[in-house]
Amino acid sequence: MSTRLACHALTLILLAGSLRAGDLVKVYPATLDYFEGQPTREWTCTKDDVWQLDSFRFELQDKLSIELGKSTVVFGVAEKNVVWAAVFPDKPGKIVSKSGGDGEQPTSVWMRFNPRHLGELFPASTVGKRGPEERIPWAKRLCTWKISSGWQANNLPVIPKRGSVVLDCETVEGPRRYFVVEKEEGNVELVKAFESRALPALAPMDSAAAVRAFDTVWDAFDKEYPKFALVPKLDWKRAGDAGRKLAEKATNSYGAAVAIDTLLSHLQDLHVWVQCGEEFLQGYTRPRPLNASFKAVQNAFPKLVDTKRDFHWGRTEDGIGYVLYYKLGEQANAAALDEVLEKLADCWAMVVDLRFNGGGDELLARSVAARFVDRERVYSTNRYRNGPGHAELGPLLERKLEPRGPWCFESPVVCLQGQKTFSSAESMALMFAQCPQVTTMGDRTGGSSANPRRIELEGGIQVNLPRWNDMDPDGNPIEHVGVAPKVEVRAKPEEFTATKDPVLEAALALLRKTPESQRKPGKR
Repeated sequence: MSTRLACHALTLILLAGSLRAGDLVKVYPATLDYFEGQPTREWTCTKDDVWQLDSFRFELQDKLSIELGKSTVVFGVAEKNVVWAAVFPDKPGKIVSKSGGDGEQPTSVWMRFNPRHLGELFPASTVGKRGPEERIPWAKRLCTWKISSGWQANNLPVIPKRGSVVLDCETVEGPRRYFVVEKEEGNVELVKAFESRALPALAPMDSAAAVRAFDTVWDAFDKEYPKFALVPKLDWKRAGDAGRKLAEKATNSYGAAVAIDTLLSHLQDLHVWVQCGEEFLQGYTRPRPLNASFKAVQNAFPKLVDTKRDFHWGRTEDGIGYVLYYKLGEQANAAALDEVLEKLADCWAMVVDLRFNGGGDELLARSVAARFVDRERVYSTNRYRNGPGHAELGPLLERKLEPRGPWCFESPVVCLQGQKTFSSAESMALMFAQCPQVTTMGDRTGGSSANPRRIELEGGIQVNLPRWNDMDPDGNPIEHVGVAPKVEVRAKPEEFTATKDPVLEAALALLRKTPESQRKPGKR
């Protein structure tokens, strides 16, 4: 224990033993830290992030003690740093607390902490060999349910301040016990707001029903899924046989959903997801870092206006307009853009920002981009399954963009995009790429599209089944690879702060290269 922590009267009980080669601090070296305006962290969780513990114990003076016997811990990892932990005791443990929950028995502990506290919380003398991979879906369940409770943005973790630890316990007795520990002050707070938000009870489901649900999904994807060619190494039948064995072991609907999700994760498709009651599962994920800072945007545009109609807008003092579309909600919202464009009609350039946009209504995307296009243009193509063979696809279908409204914004435009630009927002980026006065800039888009249908199953299980293979105008699939910008701006997540946004800065710099003599209003 460091002198600094000791002087603040913190007592973390660490079993004796010096650091060894297998210490978690050596497996997960702490390189990330808290700072104002930090980016969210895309995490992964693999079989190498599951460990057995001889015991787990956390104690802060006489204010809080959580004791567990033999346990399994699962880590969520970003850039080799632990950003969350889920601890599952073999048998319920014990909470001793003056704040509440005294004597209750935790069945799991979800934890958030600064990566530099990993060795203190999980000392080498308590860590054994790697644990069972089967714990991963249940750890992800905790993460999905609890991540919104703190130290996050858009349901992705940010790095907590040093000294701040969250211990979020499910209990045998029922209440959820959410403790916030501030180590430096020696304080413990039990947040009562989460007490009634425990994980949903697991609905019973027998093996036969679980297998029926699994087979329904396997068969539907076998007949309708159009992107098997993009995962050529996948043996769909073999994956089905393995997943069915998991379904046979299910005793509740969530267990059946895990079996289905495990099968579908082989497709590596971000639009494939499983829902069980209130809970979402997504076995396959991949890091898609955000290449933007909203705080820096606000600094660049101090009078930024939120229309409450899917977008913000503003302008620079020298006459560059700015429109940030953060989602694509309803087609009716296009009228709000028309009103704003009239206010920005005298701008000699424009930035359209799609970096925060996770998709939605492609018709709305068309209505927006239609105010910038000069004539009808093909922006995307797609194909559907039309036969029993996995490679049997129908004809290439074109999707077109045509002008809308009384006038077109004709002056230079930069459209910003990145890996968080996703689904219908990727189609929107392709729309802008067809406009002759537009330069796309940033990073490639997220690389996933669906046009899905919903499969409804017993036990309250739902599955999202993508039905098309989406492509660019030349017929190149966007799945996995996304849409590349015309001008790439390479920047690490740490370069985006409360005051710096390298992508936005590059866009403004590019537009300002336009000689003043050539700067003309967007409305001609």
